[in-house]
Amino acid sequence: MKKITTLTFVLLLSLGAFVQAQNEPLYLLFEFMKVNDERNSDYLEVEQFWTNIHQQRVADGNIIGWDLWAMSPGGSEQGSQYFTVTLFSSLEAMLEGFPSGKFNDYLQKAHPELSDKELGEWMEKTVISRDIAHQVYCKEISTTDGDFDMPVGTLLKFDLMKQLDNSYEKVENEVFKPWHQQLVDNGQKEAWGLIRVLLPAGSQALASHMTYSMYSSYKQLAEDMDGSGGGTMELMTGLAVKQGLETRDMRGVEAAQLIMKVR
Repeated sequence: MKKITTLTFVLLLSLGAFVQAQNEPLYLLFEFMKVNDERNSDYLEVEQFWTNIHQQRVADGNIIGWDLWAMSPGGSEQGSQYFTVTLFSSLEAMLEGFPSGKFNDYLQKAHPELSDKELGEWMEKTVISRDIAHQVYCKEISTTDGDFDMPVGTLLKFDLMKQLDNSYEKVENEVFKPWHQQLVDNGQKEAWGLIRVLLPAGSQALASHMTYSMYSSYKQLAEDMDGSGGGTMELMTGLAVKQGLETRDMRGVEAAQLIMKVR
């Protein structure tokens, strides 16, 4: 299967740990990056440079946070190798991005030690270090309870879903979420959540939703992937799950690891 960025729609997450009060919606901008092998070290330097800028945006209340994830497997022929997630408290803020006229202010506050010429060189290096293959606007719908704060090194597995009928989100919340909550409570994973895609949308989009699971170790991830960490499921729950699977079409599964984080 081609990497997510070669498709009409892609998404993911900085997820579950997008810690926000349950009654407050969280909006997420995913940006998938295609990075050539020879540009990999340059790209990571660029993102490290940008963390200071994102920190200024957090301090200003423009964003809640920002994350960089490395996709796995991440070969150059598979599409995207990285994606960033920027967290917003409102749809308006996400659609606007950088507030009008504030970019240079953020830039200069983040790197006061650099001259205008040096800042220009960093902007040029940013442009040539990667291609932004896709941008996806999303809204978090539901998450499990827990105190996982998503440290650097967190592992992520996510499923891309295409909704087949309007009961899909209800099924995820009422059937699947309690099951994942049990796994979180048992220490078999750290978090689970459901995200709705806002844009791109329509019949040609790859997926309408994604679900994600987070892990603190490769042992947790491996046991989940090979089915040995799922525990037992009661008969009635199993029947509900079987019916629930008919409400969506799984379009793909991807994995990533958190390598930078700003809050």
